[in-house]
Amino acid sequence: MGKTVLLLLLFFSYQITNSQIDAGIFELNSLNKLLTEEVKKIINNNVSKNETVFLGEAVHYSGSDFLAKAEFVKYLVIEHGYKDIAFESDFFALLFDHDKQNLYRMWSKSSQCKELFDFLKKKEVTIWGFDNRIYSDYSYINFTKKLDQELRKGNSRLNEDYERLAKTLIRNQYNSRRLITKQEIKFLVDYTDQLLNDHLIYSNVLWVQILKSFKSAITLYTLNDIYSDKKRIALRDKQMAKNLDFLIQHNAHNKFIVWLANGHMSKSNDKIMREQTMGYHFRQLNPNSSYHIAVGSIHLAPRTKEKITKAEESDKSILFALPSVNKNYFIDSKKIIKNNPELNNKVFNDLSIFNLESSKTQILSHFDALVFIGCGEEVKYD
Repeated sequence: MGKTVLLLLLFFSYQITNSQIDAGIFELNSLNKLLTEEVKKIINNNVSKNETVFLGEAVHYSGSDFLAKAEFVKYLVIEHGYKDIAFESDFFALLFDHDKQNLYRMWSKSSQCKELFDFLKKKEVTIWGFDNRIYSDYSYINFTKKLDQELRKGNSRLNEDYERLAKTLIRNQYNSRRLITKQEIKFLVDYTDQLLNDHLIYSNVLWVQILKSFKSAITLYTLNDIYSDKKRIALRDKQMAKNLDFLIQHNAHNKFIVWLANGHMSKSNDKIMREQTMGYHFRQLNPNSSYHIAVGSIHLAPRTKEKITKAEESDKSILFALPSVNKNYFIDSKKIIKNNPELNNKVFNDLSIFNLESSKTQILSHFDALVFIGCGEEVKYD
């Protein structure tokens, strides 16, 4: 008798949870015309209050995620007048050269993003970057060159050893640790500090931010983090938040779309993401000023059809809440949590569809909205 009562209680608790989530689930159209009028209204209600809109992808090889995000970008630009988009790409290069060639290849060269960049160009949307990973050809050629030009205004010159080592760091990135000695790393850090205290640089907020970002890149590229990326991730995400904050504060009348990976834009600081999300750090700097939309493709490697089928039949999986795993859906997690605060701590298994640190997490608390794309496709290149 007792066992029967317990099973009934568990059954009804699952039913309650599902009904609570069902109220926030909205079917989307096909990828080429994704947003429904109902979902547009949800976006309207949120972007009127939150000027910065984060658009995350699960993995950088998901072309279907790119296509879905592009639909949100088009809507924000056309209907809400957004004229600036900041990518998880080279902060320095995109300060001076707003060209898609300074972005990572999976965006700048992919077939799925071609229409997006044609659209951005036509609508005169400015491309920015916020990544402290300084890596582009533009940065390799121009970082030390422009820094030297700035110093010459005060009748000073850039140290030749610093120029050589900075170029080595930019060109080799994470391999720099094998090419630059500990003494040279220390010299790079100390000389950067010296530059930051230079009266000419100190009075130039742009170069202060550039050098602070570069200083973090020195550590990022030379950090001994062999067995785990946690130290690097924490360092990178914190600086990316500061770089994005700089862009927004110094373009105060502009509204920004932010294009990045889901893992970086999570607004949560729970135990699995502790100190590792730029989204959390950004919100600390800019409370209640951003809206976070995460995109993930259900049918995409390495997930198999068998695992997806098993997950959609399990009440412990977020897929259990979807009417179908073959269609596209928008989950208004912000509204769900507002109406049902207890679901903020509800752990779901998302099969790593949104690619967070763990597949079992309080997924609704990480993002304001979840976008499920039923049929995924990998990135393609022309």
